Amino acid sequence: MLAIAAGGGLAGAAFALEIVRGGGRSMIIEKSAGPHHKVCGEFVSEDAALLLRNLGVDCDLLGSSRIDQLRLADGAWRAKVPLPFHARGLSRFRLDEALIAAAAAAGVEVLRGTSVEGISAEECPCVLTTGGTFRADAVALASGKHNVRGFPRPRGPLVGFKIHLAPAMAVRQSIEGVVQLHTFAGGYGGFCLVEDGLLSVAWNIHSDVLHSIGSSWRAQAGYLAKASSLFGDLIAGAETTWDKPLAVSAQPYGFLRSRPVGSSIYPVGDQLAVIPSFMGDGTALALASGIAAARAVLKGESAPEFQRRMVLGHRPQFRIAGALDAAISNAVLRKLGLAGARLAPRLVTSLIAVSRLRGFDEVIGSPAAAAQSSSATM
Repeated sequence: MLAIAAGGGLAGAAFALEIVRGGGRSMIIEKSAGPHHKVCGEFVSEDAALLLRNLGVDCDLLGSSRIDQLRLADGAWRAKVPLPFHARGLSRFRLDEALIAAAAAAGVEVLRGTSVEGISAEECPCVLTTGGTFRADAVALASGKHNVRGFPRPRGPLVGFKIHLAPAMAVRQSIEGVVQLHTFAGGYGGFCLVEDGLLSVAWNIHSDVLHSIGSSWRAQAGYLAKASSLFGDLIAGAETTWDKPLAVSAQPYGFLRSRPVGSSIYPVGDQLAVIPSFMGDGTALALASGIAAARAVLKGESAPEFQRRMVLGHRPQFRIAGALDAAISNAVLRKLGLAGARLAPRLVTSLIAVSRLRGFDEVIGSPAAAAQSSSATM
C-alpha cells in the first residue's frame, strides 16, 4: 500500500509520517526545494504542540517562545486576558522543515522541488507532477493555501500578509509571553515572538481597503499604526528581515469541504477546512486532519466517509468562529467586546477554552492501534 501526500506542509507531512508509523509506505511530493516562509500565523496552541510531540517534534527544542496571555487592541481600546493553556510561538520556516525531516527519518520518501499538477479521481488515483506520474492507493490533498487544478475552493475577500521584524529590546520585553490581536477597519492582525527573538507579524486586510492604501510594507504599516497606536509602538524602531511582506490572496475563511473529491483522495489542512486565523487553531487543525486521514487510510475508511466525519466534527467550532468574525467586522461590536474583556477577562478565557477544536484524543495515541484493522489493505 502506497499513500502519497500532495504537499509537504504540516498536514501532508503529518499524514505521511503517520502512514509509515502505522506500517504503510508513503511519499511526500513538495514543490519547494528547501525551507521557506509561508503566509501563516505562527501561534502554536497547546493542542498543536501536543500533536507535534506525538509526531516526534518538540517545539521547545526548536527554540519556540512561550505564550500564556492574549492582548486585544482596537484603536485606543485595549484588554489583556490569560490564555487557558500554555502556547508557543515558532516560525513555519523552522517548524515545517522539522516535521518533514522527521518524516524522512521515519522512512517517508520525500520528493522536493516537484509541483503537483493534477490528481485523477479514480479508485487508485494517479498524481501528475512536474517530475512524472505516480500511482497510489490513497492521496492526501495537502496543497495548503494553493489549490491543485481540478479541486477548487471559493475565493474570499481577504488578503493575508506576513513579515518578520527584529524589534527594539523594549518592544521584545513588552510582548514576551503575549500573543496580540489587533482589529481595525477592514481586517485584523496578530503579533507574537518566535525563535531568536524575532517578531512575527501577520495580518488580513480586505482587498477593497488594500487597493486604497497599497501593498508595500511602508504603506500598510502606516495605515495599521494609524488605526492602532499600540501597533505603531510595536513596530517603532524595528528592522524588517525581508525585503517585502509575503502575501496570499482570496483565502476562503470558514470553508469546510463537505463534497467528496474522490473515493481515495483525502483533503487535509486548508484543503479540508479553513479556520479564521484569529482563532489560533490553524496549526492544530492541519496536524490533526493529516493524522486522522492517515488513520482512516490505515483502517480502510473511504475518503468520503472521512470527510463527512471530519466536517461534522468541525461545524460547532466553525459556527463560533463565524459569529466572532461577524463581531470583529462590526466597529460597535468590537468596542463592546473589548469593554467586556476588560471588565471580565476570565469570561474571555473561558470563551477561548470552549472555542477550541475538539476530537484530539482520537488522533493522539499509538499509530499501531489505528493499523490493527488495516492488514487487509496493506
